[in-house]
Amino acid sequence: MEGYGKKYHLDVGWSPIDKNGGGQSNIVCLKNYEMAEFWIITGAAVTASAAVTMFQGPTITTAATALAFSRYFDSGCRLKYDGESSGVAAAAGETAIGTSTASGYVYEDLGNEVILYGRDETAYVDNEVLTFSGGKTAVVNGTLFAEDIMIPRVATANTFNITLVHDANRRFMVPISASMLTAPNDCVALTIGDPGTPSLMTCFVILTECRYANMPMPTAIYN
Repeated sequence: MEGYGKKYHLDVGWSPIDKNGGGQSNIVCLKNYEMAEFWIITGAAVTASAAVTMFQGPTITTAATALAFSRYFDSGCRLKYDGESSGVAAAAGETAIGTSTASGYVYEDLGNEVILYGRDETAYVDNEVLTFSGGKTAVVNGTLFAEDIMIPRVATANTFNITLVHDANRRFMVPISASMLTAPNDCVALTIGDPGTPSLMTCFVILTECRYANMPMPTAIYN
């Protein structure tokens, strides 16, 4: 059974475009939904750090009040290794850099396998030395996999940055629930700072936990 029309609705934040200069997404209304997941997918690499923030408002024409949020998700992957110099797990947030200069940040070191986020576009190479910033070394066993996973991250001061480390072809998601909004606001939008050029990217919004299911689903671009 398909999910659209029964479990979720989809709206466009902005269509694929060079987002040079930054700007706000289309505003969506949560009157008929409990949850909105704002997704950003980047294409061409950004050339400057771009802050992602959220705003709320009372209508679909205005979302100018800052919206506090603490969680977002970042692109992840998994990488196996062996020949480690220490049995102590690398700490979360350490960098894992290959001889090839491929790099990523440690989300969790499982022992013989590491879960990474914020990986650049350089490929890890089988049997290359893997150096963790905490001092541990290992040998890459194979190539990275599970590139479709998303890693939970903590926003700082209600924002996070898409940076040069997050090169091309990255995915980010910010979950916003209706309970996070302050009355009388029931509308929300995502704003991105200037990522430089070229910065091809798209934003879309998945709306779930609808107040009622129907075909077509209730609109989220009018309130």
